[in-house]
Amino acid sequence: MSQKIYKLAVLFVFFILVSCTDEGGIEDTPPAYEVNILTLGDSRVQGNRPNHESYRFELWKNFIENNWTVDFLGPNIDTSEYPLVEGLDFDNEHGGVGGYTTKNLLASLEGTLASVEMPDIILLGIGGNDLVRNVSNEEAIQNIHGIIDILQDHNPDITIFIEQIAPAVSDLYTEENILIFNGFNDAILGVSEERTTDDSSVIAVDMASDWYDLLLADQLHYNILGAKVVADRYFEAVDLNLER
Repeated sequence: MSQKIYKLAVLFVFFILVSCTDEGGIEDTPPAYEVNILTLGDSRVQGNRPNHESYRFELWKNFIENNWTVDFLGPNIDTSEYPLVEGLDFDNEHGGVGGYTTKNLLASLEGTLASVEMPDIILLGIGGNDLVRNVSNEEAIQNIHGIIDILQDHNPDITIFIEQIAPAVSDLYTEENILIFNGFNDAILGVSEERTTDDSSVIAVDMASDWYDLLLADQLHYNILGAKVVADRYFEAVDLNLER
């Protein structure tokens, strides 16, 4: 055997040895990222299978299929049935409550945070019920600032992804409603810019653009197609904005 071939053979054996675990198998690829995620919001976060879908399962599926290690946090348990993904059961804890407005979430947030581990990431989808109940954009945005105050006080390094929410079915909107809806989502973009600090990013995620009625199960809630769209947009935002 030539010296060159001998060296290559030694390198190959060395590679195999360092790649094996103590049990003799090939070492698993390390996770792409490890995070705790608290999902907060209203019925679009909560879901209600089979009537309508939450984005949470499709988002969790995205994480698992892309080799993330995630722990979904929350005081509430989704008891709906979901398929296994790569042999794993869906992590069904969440902080979504049907009917919640920004005021409701603000009032309950301290208790929610006290009941879970420290979250690294918040996914915040709120405001739709404020619009339905004619709460002014000014009041809703003020409440959202209060929510962010609590989250950043709880964890100064927290990363908050906040939805520019998807619209309800188009038949519900008058010209005035459209102006109010667009004003709310424009204000969310301003919140993200205003509340980002050196340690805590507040990132707006656009769920409204390229949204269609066919993504809804009823007047307000996602069907499985809509849930997938929202999940994909969240995953892209989280994957893009977290530092490795």
